[in-house]
Amino acid sequence: MVKTVDGIFDEDNECLAQTLREVTGAETPRVMLFADINVVQQSAGLGSKIGKYLNAHGIGLCAKPVILAGGEKIKCDGMVSFARAASSMLDAKIGCQDVVLALGGGTLLDVVGYASAQIRGGIKLVRLPTTVAAMIDAAWAETAALNSPNVKDAYKIPCRAEAVLADPGFARTVLDGVWRAGFSEAARLAVACSAELMDFCLERADAVRERDFDAMYEVVEKCVDLRCERDPGGLAEWSAMRLETMSNYKLPHGYAVAMGLMIDAAYSRLKGLLDEAEVAKIGEFLRRCGAQDGAAHSRHLLAQTDSILCGLDAWQLAHGDEGIEIPDGIGKTVTEKNPDRNAMRNALNMIKY
Repeated sequence: MVKTVDGIFDEDNECLAQTLREVTGAETPRVMLFADINVVQQSAGLGSKIGKYLNAHGIGLCAKPVILAGGEKIKCDGMVSFARAASSMLDAKIGCQDVVLALGGGTLLDVVGYASAQIRGGIKLVRLPTTVAAMIDAAWAETAALNSPNVKDAYKIPCRAEAVLADPGFARTVLDGVWRAGFSEAARLAVACSAELMDFCLERADAVRERDFDAMYEVVEKCVDLRCERDPGGLAEWSAMRLETMSNYKLPHGYAVAMGLMIDAAYSRLKGLLDEAEVAKIGEFLRRCGAQDGAAHSRHLLAQTDSILCGLDAWQLAHGDEGIEIPDGIGKTVTEKNPDRNAMRNALNMIKY
């Protein structure tokens, strides 16, 4: 179940309460809430609002809400954040008929999901994504993952949410860089699945950069509708994951995706699968919406061609073969079974930021 929901914690909004009843089969569901500290700090009175909502709808808390830090650091802190989440669930005596609510960005969804998937063989999970990137991509994942110092998503287990409820209003709580970088996932979805979505996003690119809420809402809603039908697959993931690792996880995920998308687009151009105008259109959206802003601080990474290409080896270890998905015109992809590493080097040299 995936829905875009306005004002998810407004007392007269039945969506979350009804979802929890459906997930548990109980009239008075019990939940355990985990929330991203960035969302809590930027949402005045959120705790009180959530408390009133739960009381109004007869939803019980297993324990006090647990607040976790956000950002990639909680996926690579030696499992400290994971252990805190897991021990909190055990201390609360959460059971297999209860529900974990994860409110936050993609990294919090990963850490909480990783814990919920293991406690008592798996606790039901409802994801409440709060960033643009999470609403479009991370919240849809069928796995949860943590990082090792040298391998992105090194520890990965199955973790499928019972429901995803995306309230675009929470995107107002994120910093400018997180907001803009998140639209790289809209670009990735468009390149993989829909030329129409790319044109739709381009029309709103400038407004998105300036944090126009209506423009953001329209893009997120359009992406959610498309994601209910189609998946962008692994497009741009091999390079984005490698760039994040190379940066010691200082490069935000959204910026890494934007860079990875341009790498794969340049490679497809060399292969004759994208024409120059299509590559330019992809770059134009990423530049105008601000998702490409991170590249200016990451030129040193892009210059390390051989290190980036190690991402192909990591991809092979994780997936059993070296095949990667690359654009085959805007709106579809093709799997390249044996990527041409010399051509990939040339593609990296072609990229201009």
